Amino acid sequence: MPVRASDPFDPSPADSRQRRVIGPWSATGISIAAMIGSGIFAVTGEIGASLGSTTNVLLAWILGGVVALAGAISLAEVASMRPRASAQYVVVHEALGPTLGYLNGMITLVVGYLAANAAVALIAGAYVRTAIPELDERVTATILLVLLGAQHATFVRGGKRLNDSLVVLKLGVILLLIVGGGWVLLVSGVPTWLPSEAVLEAARAADPTSALATIPAGATAPEAIAHLLAAPTPSLASGALGAAVVTVTFAYLGWSNAADVAGELRNPGRSVPIAVVGSVVIVGVLYVLVNLVYLAVVPPAAMVEVGADARLRPMTGIGAVVAMHLFGPDGGRLLVVAIVFLLMSTLSVGIMTCGRVIAGMSWQGQLPASLGGLNPQGAPTLAIALLTAASVAIAWISGLRSLLEYVGILVTVASSLAMIAAMVLRWRRPDASRPFRMPLHPLPPLVALGLGGWIVLASAIADWRPLAASAATIAVMLAARPLLRARAVGG
Repeated sequence: MPVRASDPFDPSPADSRQRRVIGPWSATGISIAAMIGSGIFAVTGEIGASLGSTTNVLLAWILGGVVALAGAISLAEVASMRPRASAQYVVVHEALGPTLGYLNGMITLVVGYLAANAAVALIAGAYVRTAIPELDERVTATILLVLLGAQHATFVRGGKRLNDSLVVLKLGVILLLIVGGGWVLLVSGVPTWLPSEAVLEAARAADPTSALATIPAGATAPEAIAHLLAAPTPSLASGALGAAVVTVTFAYLGWSNAADVAGELRNPGRSVPIAVVGSVVIVGVLYVLVNLVYLAVVPPAAMVEVGADARLRPMTGIGAVVAMHLFGPDGGRLLVVAIVFLLMSTLSVGIMTCGRVIAGMSWQGQLPASLGGLNPQGAPTLAIALLTAASVAIAWISGLRSLLEYVGILVTVASSLAMIAAMVLRWRRPDASRPFRMPLHPLPPLVALGLGGWIVLASAIADWRPLAASAATIAVMLAARPLLRARAVGG
């Protein structure tokens, strides 16, 4: 029977205009570059003190990787079936209907891209400000967003080559930290690292019963380290681990990016699975190795620092702390420069893929049709211009930090919709051509859904506010849908 023009699996004219110029390894690089960013240099320091032990910290990173891998395997199947721009949104739209497809796309767009792009740009600006104190981080963020936005709004091949170059640099810095740090640790033994006296004083004032506050007077360095490592830790059933995994989810954010540019991949039936699954495996291994270096230097209970208000706060700059301890002050300063380039790579990929999400939603009638226009080079110029302007605006609006607290929950919701869509399509279209079939179906999506539900529930036990904020965000997105759809139809 011929395929009807209204069949959602029938390629749209916009799809055929996209040029397939991206190979599997460049696509893998897109997801790797999107995942490896500020997260690995900040998240461990954020969650370390609350988890208290090396085992808990590593478990949080491994569980985050398992959720991402199970989701990647599931998405690889449906994205290879429909290799179109914003493939995750497309399959949810086709399997679960336009309302849930719209919700998936909006979460991915607003939280996974626009807010995340602004956050990454601001973090890069903060690192630049350590070298140039007079330069406000929002100014730097604006400059980076505009320059990279202009690049991706104009070219496709140029953007691919830029991403290829930056991901090589990013992997080089990560491997230098792993190999160089591991070499120092093996040659000289575990370096003695102790919190400063200012940290100990702040700990005694904040909680006299904490591990830091109860280090015995006159303890030697090895005795102090042993005391910190023996500190009581929360159980696996507590909300602390779930909240930590939600935070770790931000560091894995981007594993689906290769699927978002599936409309431009050569041989997508092979390239999509290689890129989506391969990037999660590579990044997961790198994350664990980096954390082994961190944990060999800084005990989790000591992953705190003194803020401007003289109170303890998480050690968000743990990468720099460890680098300076292993390689000296010069090594720490070099790391700051390297991190800026790494963040540029993440930001570049975020802008590139976000433009495809906006274009893909416009092709499905969820956003104004004008946003789906492609220039002669095949780049969605207007979509990228819009997202750049939105990210710049977010970067200048206060309260961004509170938004990022619930990014992990909303991203879990969006990924869960894609996992459900994968199972629905297996049921509705069992005989459809699948260039890649997920092994052990339906285990991968069920694992992703089960662990995703657990981490959201556990994090809500620890703090209900991010879940409430996420629910409010979803309600606003759904309320705005009729207006956006009317504009799309009018366009």
